[in-house]
Amino acid sequence: MRTPNWIKKLGGHAGELYVCAELSKRGIPNALLPENFTDDDVLVGNKAATRVAFIQVKACHPDRSVSFILRETNEAWCEAAENQFCVFVWLGRPGTFEPPRYWIARKSEVGRACVNHPSHGTKNWERRFFPPRQGNSPYDLPAEWENRWSLFDAFQPSDDDAEAQVPALTAATQALGSPTTEFDPGP
Repeated sequence: MRTPNWIKKLGGHAGELYVCAELSKRGIPNALLPENFTDDDVLVGNKAATRVAFIQVKACHPDRSVSFILRETNEAWCEAAENQFCVFVWLGRPGTFEPPRYWIARKSEVGRACVNHPSHGTKNWERRFFPPRQGNSPYDLPAEWENRWSLFDAFQPSDDDAEAQVPALTAATQALGSPTTEFDPGP
């Protein structure tokens, strides 16, 4: 029986939420983008608003599939900007309490993997990638991409971010005035 489309969408949504949770627990501000935002699912930025990035999430539910499906058109990602990423999320089997697994790469790296895929240059539009197995197959996601959250280190809060907020908070407090002189609860 075919998996209904709404169930597939739930799997994709779960992958996006997992990625947002992982970024959040690292102190990295992020937000889900609208569903019709082409080729990106998550927006990432730092608190100082000096860096921004976009993430495409590819989720795979192991009870329904054993591979991540990309397309021939994803070969164009070879030219993607440095602030564009792709996170592959293996959702894990709910029946065995298997945790999710993550492979993180720049979109340009994923584009090159699609070009190097054995289906490149054929009429087959599919570029299927599997979690790494024994033997280093060209169909496997590179093992070095697993849990490569360090690609987002530039978005983590720094001491400079905290120090930059102090003058802004001081100015805002002064502009509001002292709450004891301005506030009159009245009858």
